[in-house]
Amino acid sequence: MMQSRSKQITVCALLAAIGLILGYIESFIVIPVGIPGIKIGLANAAAVIALFMFGPVQALFVQAVRVILSSLLFGSAAGFMYSISGAALAYIVMLIMAALGFSVISASTGGGIIHNIAQVFVAYLVIGNTSVFLYLPVLCLSGVFAGVITGFLSDMIIKRLYKITGSKREDLK
Repeated sequence: MMQSRSKQITVCALLAAIGLILGYIESFIVIPVGIPGIKIGLANAAAVIALFMFGPVQALFVQAVRVILSSLLFGSAAGFMYSISGAALAYIVMLIMAALGFSVISASTGGGIIHNIAQVFVAYLVIGNTSVFLYLPVLCLSGVFAGVITGFLSDMIIKRLYKITGSKREDLK
């Protein structure tokens, strides 16, 4: 069983690294819908897995490390503003949904939607043009799509990790 604190920290560090790698790979995948920046969001699976396997503190660590390192290594200051705002609000929504007993897929979907909404608001603050809000319907739809895919994959991984480790969430805290 994976009860020791050091094993938990190691797994969370691995999740952050995997999220960083997935985010980098995703930056090369262009989804042709006419709106820049739409992604599948596979990098967010790292935080989803950490939240449902270990809890809110570990998920916050994974999310923060992934976003900060990704911005430092591959991004820009503007990209960091978009990423951190979306990641922070997605984390809060997923945390609330997990606490209320929502499934991994539902929480991931809620996070995907709010992530895109947050980024549109940041774009409005940066650009100062309300026309960015016209992107919201398409971005919300892409957030649903991305959230379901990420949630589904995260749920599969969580179930397999429980099976491999012989642990339940309560054992991992």
